[in-house]
Amino acid sequence: MELILATFLRRINRFVVEVEIEGKPCQAYLPNPGRLWELLLPGRLLYLTPQRDKNYPYLLLAAIKKGKPVLLHTHLTNSLIKKLLLKKALPMFSEYELIKEEPKIGRSRFDFLLVHSKNEEKLFLEVKTCTLFGERLALFPDAETERGTRHLLELAQLTKEGNRGACLFVVMNPNVEYFLPAYHIDFAFTEVFLKTFSWVNYWAIAIELDPTFSEIKAFRSLKIPVGILHRENLNSGIYLLVMYLENSHNIAIGSALNPHFDRGYYIYVGSAKNNLRQRIRRHKHKRKTKHWHIDYFLERAKLLTTIPIVSRESLECSFAKALSQIAERSIKGFGASDCLCPSHLFYFSHNPLLLEPFIELLNYYRLEKPLQTWAL
Repeated sequence: MELILATFLRRINRFVVEVEIEGKPCQAYLPNPGRLWELLLPGRLLYLTPQRDKNYPYLLLAAIKKGKPVLLHTHLTNSLIKKLLLKKALPMFSEYELIKEEPKIGRSRFDFLLVHSKNEEKLFLEVKTCTLFGERLALFPDAETERGTRHLLELAQLTKEGNRGACLFVVMNPNVEYFLPAYHIDFAFTEVFLKTFSWVNYWAIAIELDPTFSEIKAFRSLKIPVGILHRENLNSGIYLLVMYLENSHNIAIGSALNPHFDRGYYIYVGSAKNNLRQRIRRHKHKRKTKHWHIDYFLERAKLLTTIPIVSRESLECSFAKALSQIAERSIKGFGASDCLCPSHLFYFSHNPLLLEPFIELLNYYRLEKPLQTWAL
């Protein structure tokens, strides 16, 4: 496979990116619909391969993170796992024969159908490519996935009907130790994962690829500590509202504040102890009774996205303090009437979702700090 080094410029849509190859911009096909915030940052190095497509002559294979490639090509992940299945190299499937690829059951297609070599038990296997990981913890998915949630329910139903349903999460980092459903990101997927844990065989492996992306050099099984999530309040934590103000305004914030807001991007840090999802839904509504500073601001600003961080700890002020270190400035007194923080609203002239310091901060609170809380 021919590999071409490129530089990421921007994401045009879910499946197309603009890159630079030897100083020339061009477009490449991205075979991964995930958010990939921590991987597709401006200036990030990528590996492409040529393909026969008049519209998109290149296929994006991997992004380089901390000097190591992270495979983004989900179909290639399946091909690599297929090789391991045929070699019987995966211990959990060593007694099974690969019978069929992409078997169709009801509304869905699964990746593989295997049959037990002795008792002829059918095993339907779904493979998920996991690209969201920290130093020790990996999470899937990196964006809400109704299709993925449906797969888990259907795998559980297959088990109840006398077959066997299994899901293998393939983490693109060999150093990770733990895997969990992305409970910060997709509440529905997480709840179904926990609900079906006794019916579906869930496995996760961390892999190391060879330099040509043609073989898995090494892999190891990961721990899936679901008991922690059963003890965690999955509807408690903090949230970030990422907003864009198209024009500069003086916005009256209740009776106390009437600050000037420049055109640009803003991040608000809020918290909800037992109603995180409901609080986020409220902020998305256009029509509502105004209670907080942010309600007045949202009358003028466009809400780009909401970012939950689930935790039983009170993280609102510590996150606001950390965010103040990378923001261009804060709005004095905004959203901080019930604490000692200078502000909970922060200004960026450029989209913070494209700034590596912000993404690293977000991933620290989602991927590293939970392990400290859980003493893992």
